[in-house]
Amino acid sequence: MKVVPKRSKHFEVLRNIFLFQQTSPQVAESVFLSPVCECFQFEPGEFIYTRDHFRKCMGIVLSGEIRAIKQTKDGSSILLNTFSSSGIFGVAGLFVDSQEYVSDIQVVRRSKVLFLPEELLRSLFRREPVTAENYISYLATRIQFLNKRIDIFTGGTAEQRLAGYLLSICPACYPYECKIPVTYQDLSKVLNIGRASLYRAFDSLERFGILKREGRVITILDLEVLRGFI
Repeated sequence: MKVVPKRSKHFEVLRNIFLFQQTSPQVAESVFLSPVCECFQFEPGEFIYTRDHFRKCMGIVLSGEIRAIKQTKDGSSILLNTFSSSGIFGVAGLFVDSQEYVSDIQVVRRSKVLFLPEELLRSLFRREPVTAENYISYLATRIQFLNKRIDIFTGGTAEQRLAGYLLSICPACYPYECKIPVTYQDLSKVLNIGRASLYRAFDSLERFGILKREGRVITILDLEVLRGFI
C-alpha cells in the first residue's frame, strides 16, 4: 500500500458516483480537493480491510479489481462481491460504533482507491443535504440487494439459486443481458453449490430456452419464466 497523487481522471470517477447526483461539479470538487481525501495504490493479494482492521471511510475504486470475501468457521471463504472502477465499499463501517467490519476486502488486480473519511462525509451532509438523501437512497438499495442475496444463499435447488442470482444482476429493461462479474468457480461459491451443479443448472435453463450463455455474458430470453423459478 502506498499513497499516490490524485489525478483529474480520478476526479471524474468521484464526480459520477451516486453521492453527487443532482449536485454541481463544485460539490464533488470540494470533496476531492480536501486533504483528508486520499488516494492509495494496492498490490494483488493485499487486504485493504479485514474484519478487525479497517478505516471508517468510503472507498471508491478508481482502477483495478478488488473483492469482498467472508471467512467461514471451517476456514473456507465465500465470495460476496467484486468491485472494479467506480465500485464502492466501506459503507458498512460508517456511522456505527462497531469495532469489526463485515468482511475482508482483498485486491485481485493492482488497484487505486480513493478514501472519503467519515468526518468528511459528515461535513458534506451538513453542507449539502441532497448528498445525505443520495446516501440514504443508496443504503436502501443495498438493503434490498442484500436481502435478495440472502434469498439466493438460502434458496432451494441449484436452478432456483442461479435464477435468483441472475435476476439480481439483470438490467431492469430490455435487452436483458448481463455479464457475470466473477468466474464460474467463484460463482459456485457465491451460490454455495458445486461447480458441476452450477453447470447443470445453466444447461437446464438453456435447454428450456430461458437464457442464452456466451462465456460469462448471459442473455435472458424469457424473464417471466426465470422469475417463476424463485
